[in-house]
Amino acid sequence: MTTEEFGTLVVLVARMQARPGREEELRAALTPLVAATRQEQGCLTYVPHQGLDDPGLLVMHEVWQSEEHLRAHAQSEHLRAFAELAGELTDGGIRIERLRTLEV
Repeated sequence: MTTEEFGTLVVLVARMQARPGREEELRAALTPLVAATRQEQGCLTYVPHQGLDDPGLLVMHEVWQSEEHLRAHAQSEHLRAFAELAGELTDGGIRIERLRTLEV
């Protein structure tokens, strides 16, 4: 696929570092978030990952059809609930990195 074919896709990575001893709670909290988010209009990819060298590192790879879809996700009740919980379970909350596809 070329970058032109990707059009206005929005790609992000969300990183979270669990507080020591809270890794399983954070992982468990992802289950309802992922299930609900994957049902949202415009969600193309929403895949959680866990660090191999650091099991407390959780990374979400996201691809959205447009900025509008991402904005709707940001306002969703399930994301708001997760973000509040993540404030308690993580060191530093959720760090978002926006990406673009490179044609190489």
